[in-house]
Amino acid sequence: MDKKNIDTIEMIRMIRDRNARRLAGKSYAERIAFYRERAKKMEKKIPVLLSKLAIAERGGDYST
Repeated sequence: MDKKNIDTIEMIRMIRDRNARRLAGKSYAERIAFYRERAKKMEKKIPVLLSKLAIAERGGDYST
C-alpha cells in the first residue's frame, strides 16, 4: 500500500476554521451541544473505521 502524506497542521487549521464559522454567535450551551453531538457520531464510526483499517492491513483480505 502506498503511503499518503497528510499535512496535519493544515487539516487541523481547516477543521478549526470551519467549526469557528459554524459556531459563530452560538451560546456556550449550543457550542457544548455541537461538540457532544459530533463526539456521538464519531463513537459510532470508530468500529467501522477500525474494521476497515484491519482489512487494509491484511491487504484487503476479507476472509479473516
